[in-house]
Amino acid sequence: MRPQRTAAACAVLLGLGGLGITARETPVETESAFASLGRPTMPFVPTGSFITSTWYCPGVPGGQEGLGGSVSITNPSDAVKNGRITVFTSEPGVAAVEEGVTIEPRSNTVIDLDQIQPVGSFRSAVVEIDGGGGFIEQTAEHPAGNAVAACSNSASSNWYFADGFTVDDSTEQLILTNPYPDAAIVDIGFVTANGIRNPSRLQGYPVPGRSVQVVELGAADEAVLAATVTASRGRVVVGRSQHYLGGGRSGYTMNLGAPALSSQYWFADGELGDSITEQFSVLNGSDEEVTVSVVFLGLPATSSFLNDTEITVPANRVVTVSTAEIEGLPAGRHGAVFSTFAADSIAVERVLTRPAGDHFATTVVLGSPPDLASTRWSASVGSGIAIDNALVVLNADGVEATITVSTLGPGGLVPVSGLVDLPLPPSGVITVPFTDPAVLGRPFVVESNRRVFVERLLPRGDEMRGRSGSFALAG
Repeated sequence: MRPQRTAAACAVLLGLGGLGITARETPVETESAFASLGRPTMPFVPTGSFITSTWYCPGVPGGQEGLGGSVSITNPSDAVKNGRITVFTSEPGVAAVEEGVTIEPRSNTVIDLDQIQPVGSFRSAVVEIDGGGGFIEQTAEHPAGNAVAACSNSASSNWYFADGFTVDDSTEQLILTNPYPDAAIVDIGFVTANGIRNPSRLQGYPVPGRSVQVVELGAADEAVLAATVTASRGRVVVGRSQHYLGGGRSGYTMNLGAPALSSQYWFADGELGDSITEQFSVLNGSDEEVTVSVVFLGLPATSSFLNDTEITVPANRVVTVSTAEIEGLPAGRHGAVFSTFAADSIAVERVLTRPAGDHFATTVVLGSPPDLASTRWSASVGSGIAIDNALVVLNADGVEATITVSTLGPGGLVPVSGLVDLPLPPSGVITVPFTDPAVLGRPFVVESNRRVFVERLLPRGDEMRGRSGSFALAG
């Protein structure tokens, strides 16, 4: 793929450069920036006062040995937090189960969903915290590798998945949760390499109140299988479970979908190298053709790479971008930003397969929209073992930044030794190790004096080699 200069790409680069010039000429102290509740977007840590804050987790597998999952609830405040967890199941005729939860100050509580709801091929959870505060994530356990996913701040009428894969008996399932008493009605559509599919059985598809419905994507040997879920009545939460068994992919992923389209997506992690396969799936969810530019960040300063790749995505179709086919892209780690001038029309996911011992491991991550660029990122789930490259941090601004990693202990947030004021180049990418015992197995917070994006590369569990990628929570 030959890079071509586009107006959207120039806008990204000039915007970063302009930020750098302004910052150098007029140094200012940057206050912490947090996301606030608005239209449906990727999960974040909301600020402000709430009667109740609610988190909607996309679901974990169950029903067989080796399958399961948990929800991690973090309370960084100095006060006890009380609330409720409701666990829904895909088992027909089995009611949701609700239990009270208490999270002590400056602590993390892990709830095994099997202990609350022992039946069903999938279980999902809704967690309500009285008075708001805290942050919540889920962990799906699978013999092919564990996967951490964020829990949504809200249900939505629309959900988008740019990636999908059923090659060599790989499986893909959509997990639909209706947390409300009344039934929801949804239309489910797919996009393959051959075009759009709207199976009649999935039009006007009912999702009973307070239940989980599992939709098996039965299309065989599809390397491109994007999905859209549109509710004509009610709102739902949708996750995607993928078990890779061949076709160049291996492992297990569980992801929350995109509750809305965007005009831009950012990725902190990415890598081009021997035995590494990196692909971006770009879904155009609009009825008009769009032009999308790709700008890679964190490249070597000596690189002569033009860095203006352009792709055209037809209406309601998917185009894949392989970094191995981009002429001149330097080997090594990089971030990326996908942009279009077409308002809120795309969803972008990154598929990254890296060596894992004698095998390899695939992870899929939905990009982050630009409004979630934040000076603070939080995570309930970290690494329980010492690892290099636990975090990948991208500087979203064109000026040098620093970052500090703190861990949550009995006394509150404490900076981790050796992870204080780490330098982050303008528009650059760095990796952060988790080797200090103080940070292992604990929630953590990343703070910066500039806007950044933070991805995690967590162990897959059970002494398995390879990593599972996911964004931390902005805020």
